[in-house]
Amino acid sequence: MGFDLYGLDPQIKEGSVKPEIDWEAKPTEEEKKAYFEALDKYEGENPGEYFRNNVWWWRQLAQYVFENTGEVTEDEYNEWHMNSGHQVDKDKAIRIADTLEALIKQGHTAELEMTIEKVMDKADKHNAEIEKELKALREKVIKITGNKDIAPADYPEDYNHHWEQLYNKKSWNDSYPFTEENVQAFANFCRQSGGFEIC
Repeated sequence: MGFDLYGLDPQIKEGSVKPEIDWEAKPTEEEKKAYFEALDKYEGENPGEYFRNNVWWWRQLAQYVFENTGEVTEDEYNEWHMNSGHQVDKDKAIRIADTLEALIKQGHTAELEMTIEKVMDKADKHNAEIEKELKALREKVIKITGNKDIAPADYPEDYNHHWEQLYNKKSWNDSYPFTEENVQAFANFCRQSGGFEIC
């Protein structure tokens, strides 16, 4: 699952033509490959046409825009986390691009990227220790039950309770990456999108 953003009136490079494919004609693997390669080239030439982040990447990016541009209200921010077709007009999209590019130029974005990397590394190490404990618990349960395919929900009650306690100690901070490169790609999209829709 992710967030697909479509430019409402994107700037299209002269001579650039969006590729098409007839899916009902059941194209061959070679035809599909050629289509997707052509589509990647087209989208690379026309960054205002389309932008996508999976849910993990989008969360940090949307939060960064909300907290640092002054262009997104709290109500709008909630819409940024839904696939509801929320629209951002051209003027606001350009102001977002201007602010993001200024933040990048100031080093603000790179600094946050380093901070988030440290948080993610710490969470990775923490979760690795939790995984060791979960694995040891699983091995113990398998020994007791003789069932090597047993799911945690089917563990004997005390062991299931222990599994839940361990699992709830996991940190999800390892799951939300943030990079200056992604912010720049989004700024490029905003600037050339003519406004955009979040789907």
